[in-house]
Amino acid sequence: MQRDEILTTLKTMAEEGSTPAEMLRYLVFNEEIEQQLEWMKLFSEAFDVTLGEVTALSAWWHDDSAELNDNDINAYIAPLIK
Repeated sequence: MQRDEILTTLKTMAEEGSTPAEMLRYLVFNEEIEQQLEWMKLFSEAFDVTLGEVTALSAWWHDDSAELNDNDINAYIAPLIK
């Protein structure tokens, strides 16, 4: 999928009530994007926030093996994308 389409999908997911963790899973499993910096760039572009505001994304991984779990990411990021 093209970058613009991914950004549109992220915006649509947010409008439909998807959580940040669900959006990250979409990026990992559907788009096969595993680079944390790329997630940060995509969220930054899609939701008009700075990279600094979404640095918490770099501490998440879908299998809970990273520092932050789904609930943590949702708590940090959801207020930024509303």
